[in-house]
Amino acid sequence: MPETAPPGEKFKCPYCGQPNMLESEFCWACYKKLQIPKEARLESEIKRDLNRLGGSAVLKAAAAQDAPAGAAKPGFASWGRMALVCGLFVFYLQWFKHENYSSFLDNVNLAFHEAGHIFLGFFGEFIGTAGGTIFQLLFPAICLFHFFRRGQRLGWQLCLFWLGENFLNISIYVGDAIKQELPLVGGGVHDWTYLLTEMGLIAHTEGTARVIFWAGSAIIFYSLYLIGNDAFKSR
Repeated sequence: MPETAPPGEKFKCPYCGQPNMLESEFCWACYKKLQIPKEARLESEIKRDLNRLGGSAVLKAAAAQDAPAGAAKPGFASWGRMALVCGLFVFYLQWFKHENYSSFLDNVNLAFHEAGHIFLGFFGEFIGTAGGTIFQLLFPAICLFHFFRRGQRLGWQLCLFWLGENFLNISIYVGDAIKQELPLVGGGVHDWTYLLTEMGLIAHTEGTARVIFWAGSAIIFYSLYLIGNDAFKSR
């Protein structure tokens, strides 16, 4: 039977020996499913719930003795997350204030986009052209999955926001399929002019762009809800 760990401490993976958080389902190092006993998880959850409710005087005294000097109070993390939610929401509003808005994140997204054309260009013209959009969504999804398996909630929640932000960027590119006003890297054919034409949707460019935009918005709002919900839980 695998070694258990006290609440608040890390649990050693029975396969590779790397420490993991008790909340994690999979090992961050070898990605194998952790065999953490239900009792250990339950004990950790009970202690966390007691702390959220204020706990007893004995628990508070024990926590005060065990806590290192200068340790951050739970309220600081809570307000920090709420400030993060507000900042990300203001960032999201920029797409309504500026036409064809391009954020600082889109410079990173562009690198992944161009890499997609290169790596998927061997699978034919359609897949190669769509490869830019595929890679633009694939990398945030991979990062999200990585942080999720490590049990790092804020990490994968931010990656979820990044994924939604990519949808917003893609919607602008789709909406430009007919006007073709956006500058293209290296020139050539507009990706979405070709893709929408091949799919028979070129006459529905604005509608397609609008669907993609609101899909990205839904993902963003869900990520903000998760971050905000964790902030209230920590309070």
